[in-house]
Amino acid sequence: MIFFFSLIFIFLPGLERWVYGETYTQAFDQGKVDWTNGIAEVSAMGTPSPHALSPAQGRALAQSEAEATAQNDLVRILQSIRIDSKSTVKESLENQGAGNELVATVLKDSSVVEKAVLPDGTVRVTMAMKLNGSFADLVLPKTIVTVKAVEQSPRKEEQFTGLIVDCRGVALSPALVPMILSEDGQVVYGTAYVSREHILMEGMAAYARGLAKARANPRVGAKPLVVKGLRTVKARSSDIVISNADAGKIRGAGSNISFLQRGRVLFVME
Repeated sequence: MIFFFSLIFIFLPGLERWVYGETYTQAFDQGKVDWTNGIAEVSAMGTPSPHALSPAQGRALAQSEAEATAQNDLVRILQSIRIDSKSTVKESLENQGAGNELVATVLKDSSVVEKAVLPDGTVRVTMAMKLNGSFADLVLPKTIVTVKAVEQSPRKEEQFTGLIVDCRGVALSPALVPMILSEDGQVVYGTAYVSREHILMEGMAAYARGLAKARANPRVGAKPLVVKGLRTVKARSSDIVISNADAGKIRGAGSNISFLQRGRVLFVME
């Protein structure tokens, strides 16, 4: 898997700058989503037509069939992704009457990252597409804004470079727009805390497997603050609750808002 995502880093144009090998992957019937690096991936097969005029034409037709199937599967996977605890991409786009725009985005931005031709002429392709960029711009709420002013603490507070939320043991569902709340229901991290510019480039947050690897992930920098996820919000499987004490650590220094605005947030999953 590490080798494969190294290939994606080389061959997929515009891949975001944080590409990391220790991934949290969500499986779908058609393929999978790497929530650590923000990549959707599918594989599909195409068979040579018996009416092809030559083996070369047969391979070309088989590849076209495989790519078309893969792109359709990518659309289905992307439709299934949760935007937040309330809606999937499909539900959101249907409400906006923008379902066809997702198809156009996949056709424009998906790339073949691996191809194999079998002895019988069958072609197997793996296609991938990043979740940031034009896809994120299409599906994420247009109302995302950044907190404009933060009151700086008069005390000398420890400065952190990112936030890790340890959610192991909690049935958290990955989403493009997760939220972090304190025990008393106050929002600690949500759309009001992060710059839309950074969301489109790198995502609002990422998901990883293993605390040690998460600490070394460049997304959260050299000195991340680690807090424990206690539970999900009732009926909201993508939103996590942390203790009031941990929420106070995040709010304690105004400088912490800087890493929140840049989306330097990482959830550690089981």
